[in-house]
Amino acid sequence: MSNPPLDPPQRILIVRLSALGDIIHGLTLLTALRQSLPDATIGWLCEPAGAQLLEGHPLLDRLHVAPRRKWKLNHWCAFGSAIASLRRELKGAAYDVSIDLQGLSKSAMWPWLAGIPIRIGYAGGRSRELSCFLNNRRVPPPQGPSHVIQCGLELMLGLGLMPPVGIQVRTHVYLPDIDRQRAGEILSGRDSRAAPPLVVMSLGAGWLTKIWAPEKYAQLAVRLVEERNACVVLAWGPGEEYLISECLDHICWNKPPGYGNDTIGPDRAFTRSTVPCRPGIHVMPASKFMELSAVISRFVGGDTGPTHMAAALRVPTVSMMGPLDARVNGPLGEHCTTIQHAVPSRPPRGVNHRKWCDPQTDLKHVTVDEVYSGCLAFLHR
Repeated sequence: MSNPPLDPPQRILIVRLSALGDIIHGLTLLTALRQSLPDATIGWLCEPAGAQLLEGHPLLDRLHVAPRRKWKLNHWCAFGSAIASLRRELKGAAYDVSIDLQGLSKSAMWPWLAGIPIRIGYAGGRSRELSCFLNNRRVPPPQGPSHVIQCGLELMLGLGLMPPVGIQVRTHVYLPDIDRQRAGEILSGRDSRAAPPLVVMSLGAGWLTKIWAPEKYAQLAVRLVEERNACVVLAWGPGEEYLISECLDHICWNKPPGYGNDTIGPDRAFTRSTVPCRPGIHVMPASKFMELSAVISRFVGGDTGPTHMAAALRVPTVSMMGPLDARVNGPLGEHCTTIQHAVPSRPPRGVNHRKWCDPQTDLKHVTVDEVYSGCLAFLHR
């Protein structure tokens, strides 16, 4: 049954609570909505980690933050205070329509609790748990393996709007001036016309099955330095220091390119405030996600937030996809090179999908030669 016609809404709430890469994908929907409804008030509900992507975004009128951390630390306190407070905040915003990009109980629950009259969500397999009951206007996802960006845009049908093809919509990513300034400090003294090509590598990921071996990152980095005179920067997030240390442990120079071992200091450079401008393998200073985003000019990584940010910024990107289908979840755009050996199958029934990977798409089969070949294409862009 088709949804009845809907008058142009005045106040819209987008709900995508997590994760960073998925929120970045959702920015395409925000861009398309703003283009179609320039006078509408648009809000977004996310969890604390995602707020850094949306704070101050020029296309967004309001940002609401769900109390994920409080929920985990104190179940009853979250019910008694934080949840009630957010419910009042959402009701006070008087949204006409909500769009549930996540399709889970926890994302569909908030518009329902806030009494938003029209709650748009997915129909079919993309509507999971209780979201199919909590959302009252359901849109079938596209047939076949469609990218999550396009699936999100299809939800515009619930508003009576024709969705554009995802790749035709330029995702509007907002990098605050303070983060651009910090990025300039990290790369201080670097003359882009004369400096060696800068390649940022992000070793971590949210799932262990999405992490390419640190030893292979080390081999790739050495080849880029020795054969292409590159400046390789190893990026890391909280809890990922061990990946950087393991990578550096596997560094083996065939022929040191004219400088000593100071590029790999004994402190692993985690406390350094800038990145040296010479060729070599360097560790990214402790930085926020948005500061890292402002540094990226060429990027290598797995299925993780920095990879999807690089793709959204239209930075030349090489990515390695393991358990998730690259056609659905991979970086999108002609500037992206994605390596995946097969279409991954679903995990066996009852197996945690975060801990299982189709043997055909296990990242241990992705070779350094494959990723290096992808890097050669973007070094001259």
